[in-house]
Amino acid sequence: MAQYADIVEIAAPAEAQPGSRVDITVRVKNTYSAAIGIMVGGALEYGVTPWPGITFPQASANVGPGATCSFGGYFTMPESGATVHAYSYWYGGGSWHLDDEMTKVVQPAEEIPSQYGSIEIVSYAKV
Repeated sequence: MAQYADIVEIAAPAEAQPGSRVDITVRVKNTYSAAIGIMVGGALEYGVTPWPGITFPQASANVGPGATCSFGGYFTMPESGATVHAYSYWYGGGSWHLDDEMTKVVQPAEEIPSQYGSIEIVSYAKV
């Protein structure tokens, strides 16, 4: 259970095409009685080490008491399923303190077969 920076949700698709960009949102609630600095971080767990990071263009914010802040991030979907592992931190006493964590699994999407089949270009003429 979080002390001050409670992760309430990781919004991410259930599946994504390998190699595609996957956008996620981590929602964090300030449970403290005053405004505090909250920061998020994250990594992907899928059998490689070190775990690749998740990019959060804006990873921290001052959040009012009882308010929830959404942090948008993204990663590149690996060939296999991946577990999104998000972390929250709160700022106090001159440093960031790890507070909460949550995970969500994203599976690789199956390729959708083309309704036209495959098309091979064997020659072309410049006009």
